[in-house]
Formats: sequence, structure tokens, C-alpha cells
Amino acid sequence: MKFSIKKIILWMNDEGGYRRELKFEEDKVNVITGESNTGKTAILHIVDYCLFASKHKIAESQINENVAWYGLNFKVNDKDFTIARKSPNKNSVSSDYYFSSTGKIPELPSPNMTEGSLKEILETEFNIDKDVKIPFGGKSLKADSKISLRYFMLFCTISGDIIQHSEVFFDKQNDNRYREALPRVFDLAVGIETVENILKREKKLSLQARLVKIEKKNKQISERKSEFHEDLQSIAMEAKEYGLIDEVDDIPSSIESLKSVIDDGINQAYSAKGNRFDKIISEKNLLERKVRNLMRFQSAYNEYKSSLNVIEDSLKPVEYWRNKDEIVKTSIFDTLITSLEEDLQKIKHLNKKRTPIDGKTTDEIAACRRLINELEQEAKGLPRQVKSFGDDRDKYIFLGQTKTKLDLYHPKNDFDKIISTAEIEGQISSIQVIDTTESRELCVKVLEEIIQDYMKLVEPSLENYGGYLPVFNYKDKKLDFRKPKTTYVEAAGSSSNDMFKHLFMFLGLHELMLTKNTNHVPSFLLIDQPSRPYYGEEENVSETRLQHSDRAKVIDAFKLLDGFIGNVLSDMKQSFQMIVFEHVPKDYFDDFDNIHLVEEFRDGNALVPQKYLNSLK
Repeated sequence: MKFSIKKIILWMNDEGGYRRELKFEEDKVNVITGESNTGKTAILHIVDYCLFASKHKIAESQINENVAWYGLNFKVNDKDFTIARKSPNKNSVSSDYYFSSTGKIPELPSPNMTEGSLKEILETEFNIDKDVKIPFGGKSLKADSKISLRYFMLFCTISGDIIQHSEVFFDKQNDNRYREALPRVFDLAVGIETVENILKREKKLSLQARLVKIEKKNKQISERKSEFHEDLQSIAMEAKEYGLIDEVDDIPSSIESLKSVIDDGINQAYSAKGNRFDKIISEKNLLERKVRNLMRFQSAYNEYKSSLNVIEDSLKPVEYWRNKDEIVKTSIFDTLITSLEEDLQKIKHLNKKRTPIDGKTTDEIAACRRLINELEQEAKGLPRQVKSFGDDRDKYIFLGQTKTKLDLYHPKNDFDKIISTAEIEGQISSIQVIDTTESRELCVKVLEEIIQDYMKLVEPSLENYGGYLPVFNYKDKKLDFRKPKTTYVEAAGSSSNDMFKHLFMFLGLHELMLTKNTNHVPSFLLIDQPSRPYYGEEENVSETRLQHSDRAKVIDAFKLLDGFIGNVLSDMKQSFQMIVFEHVPKDYFDDFDNIHLVEEFRDGNALVPQKYLNSLK
């Protein structure tokens, strides 16, 4: 995504309408160098503030106390825009924004757009689909919350807080919201994932969640129906024990009979009590005996067939004897052999693997067991004992209690219907979500190959680690060094190496994103003081030592940035802008083609110049 800052503007508080502007060039490494406490780092915070920061780090003294509005004049995808935001009131950020869709810079901004509307405009340029949501929540980020363009700006800054940090490579990781956002947007940012695939995955997850909800509800309905059936069965059972209803009725018929008895006041009780239960027990016992006899017969028949196998094996030599010329054949030889051969054939016929007897016996056993199961189910609804009321009072108390129970359970007859899940299951199976595992592994390999070339470019500055290999830790989103031909990953602990690792990783990520033509992360990078690990080093060193001096390492860092811009412009035919804040002399980068000196903050020149401050006195 093309992005470049043309100007950073500060509208001052004074009545004269003084306006401080810093101008930057496209497709360059724009360097502001100078002394400490001149406002270089504040520029990074101003960019963040203008792009909807919910809190700020702009210094109050000398900067914020003198500025009325902060603004950015920038280009996105060849469109000129200007955003200005009213300065914060100490720790409280402002909700007042000025916006121009043509890039117009006003004499003094006035609020003309809400933050929400402005975000929508920029998110369109960032190709952030309003339907793309955070797939899973955390402590600060809620699931299904909208992806913010600010999450993608994590890939565009290397602040002084992290540039020599050995473990943390992205800014704002002390903020829960951004720490949780990074792993959730990383794949989309670098091109491992696509918006289309995310939307498919979200749709599938939504349908799966709905399916789980339906299945849970269906299970609850089924359980309630089962519980309701058991309750009615218990009521019917007790009524049968008292002989109020016919014991052979099924549950629905029993309940209807019981209601009728209650309504009629019981004209008479049934006299035949317990007969059916006794008959069931008798029938069940007969069937169980039949099953045992059939199984004994089956066992004996199998033994019989086994003995036939033995006899068959003993008669098999008959075929050999028939055709053997050496055997002396008497007058009865042929008769005997023929008789044995006939016996062998009969035995073979009888000894088939499966006969009608086998099948019939098995089927009969299965049928008996089915009948036994049916009788057991019927017996569950019949009384085990015969009860009688002591007097009419007991009878009517029982009827009153039973009526109350039936009235209580009556609403449960109107259950929600069990919902079919076939349609939603079909929708789920029709959504084909691409597995990004292979794409992720390939992207990591490509990123490491890109970084390997950067390491070769500045190999002397890496000293002992010059010949090592880069290892991108996808889980922790950081870069390590690996000793060649080993699995050993070293900490490479100096702050100098940590600085280079940050540059390697961010340049590598941006080259990867440019290669894959991703359109969510701006082609832009802000770097705060890469020379931070070497500040204060003496410059007067011998030529022999210069290759390993801190000065040479800083120059190598600029060589890396310059080479990156050159590669993007000449080889990749694309666009990229960097803004770097430094304190080194400008002769460190005089010899590079793609580095542009914006200003030197020295001798009173600063973000808020000393001459302006003097004019206020």
C-alpha cells in the first residue's frame, strides 16, 4: 500500500499564526539528525497522535504547551490528504479533527469531521473490510471486534524503546490491546492470510457455533422429553397398582384413562390386577429357556461338524489310493474304494461352512431376544404389587394429588420441536477454508532468505555472528541467529546486534509484503535513532580498527537502509519512504544516493525552534 508523508505541520498558539513545517521526500530515507532534547522523537509521537491515538507521549514542556494543532500532509495510493488534530490538554487527547480530501493545508484548522468518519475513509484506503473481525478475543480485545488500521501501523515504527530490546520487536507491546492484536493481524498483514479466507473462516465458525447451540438445545429437549415420559410412567404405574386403570394400557392411553377416572370420580376399579405382569414374567422365562436350549443345540452341532472335519481328513487318502498302480488290487478293492469315496462326498456335503440349520438357529435366537426385550419394556409400565385404599378419603386424596401432578406436567406436552441440523451441516461442508499452514511456513522461509542477504551486506558489523543464519520465531514474532549446521539458536546479546536484528526483521517483512503485494500495511517506516547503542563513542580511531568501530556499524546501518530503498525502486519497481531520527553528524550518510537530510536540529534549531520561543518572551 503506497504511503508517504509530505509534511508534518505544527500550528502554534501565538496570535501571529506561526506554522512550523517539516518537509519529506518520497522514496527516500529522510533523516532528521541533531542534538538530544530537540524534539526528534516527538515527531514519531505526533504521527501516532494524528492517526487516532487514544493516549499520547508528546512532551508538554516546550512542545505541546506551544502547539494548537498537529497535522500530517500525506499521500495514500496517489491521493493527497491532510489530517490535523487539536493538541491534547495535558494528558487528555482531543476529539477535534480537521480533514481535507485534497490535501489542503489551512491557515488554522477547525474541526470538520468526527474521528469515526475519518477512520472509515482511511480504512477504505488501507483495504480494511468492515466485515473482517478479530477472530478470537483476549483480555482486552473482544472477539468479533473490528480490525483497526492502527494495528497495521505496528509494522511501521521502530521506536527508541525497542530498537535495542532483545526480546520485543514491535512497539506498544506493553499495551494489552496491541499485544493481543499483533498475532491476530500478523498473517493478514504479511500476506499469509487473505480477507476472503478470513471471511469464510468467520462464516464457518459462526455456523459451527450455531450448530453447537442447536445440538445443545435438541439434547435438552430430548432430555426433558425423556424426563417427562419417566414422570408420566411413574404416575401411571401408581394408578395401575391401585387398580384405577387397566394395567395393559400404554403410557398415553393410561394417562387419558386416569384423567377420565378423575373427571368421573371413579365409578369402579378394575379387578384384574397383576395378571399381565405375571404373564410377562412367565413368557420371559419360557423364552430365556428356549434361548439356552438353542444355544446348547448350536454348540453341539458345531462339535458334530468339527468331528466331521476329522473324518474328512482321514478319508482324503482314498483319492490317492485309487490312482496308485503299486497297490495290489483284490476283487473287492474297487467296491471298497468306491464306498469310501461316496462316504467322503457325503461328509463334504454335510460339512459346508454354513447350512440352513446354522442360519435358522441364529435367527431364532435373535427373535427370542427381541421378544424378551419387548416384554421387559412392557413390564416397566406395569405394577409389581397390588395396592388398595384404606377408605374413600385415601382414594380422593390420591386422586387430588394425581390431578395436581398431571396439571403440573401438562404444559410440558407442548415441547419445542427438535430442529434438523442437516441444512446447517450442509452449509458448513460447502465452505472451503484454505489451510494457511503451508503458506505460513513458506513465508517464514522467504523472510529468512531475505534477511540472510541483509546480513551478508553488513556482515563485518555483526562480528562473531556474521556467518550465522537468521531464524524467525513466528510464535513470538522476533528474530534470532542460528549457528550454521546446528539447531542451536543464540541470544546474540549485544545491543548492537539487537539493533541490527530489528532493522533486518522490519526491512525483511516490508520486502516480503511488497513481493506479495499486500495492501493493508503502508510502505513506510519510522525509525528512532538506530545509533542508540553507540552514542558517545569516540570517532578518532585508526583505519585498522575502523571496520569494527561503532562508527562503521552506524554507517553500515545507513548502508542497509539505503540499499533497501535502492532495491525497492530499481529491482521491485515500487515505492517506499523512511523517516529516521538520529544524532550522528551528517557526513555519516553523505555518500548514499537514497538518503535525504531533512534538517539538522542543532544550534537552536529544533521541532519548536529556539528563535520562536525567544519571540514569546
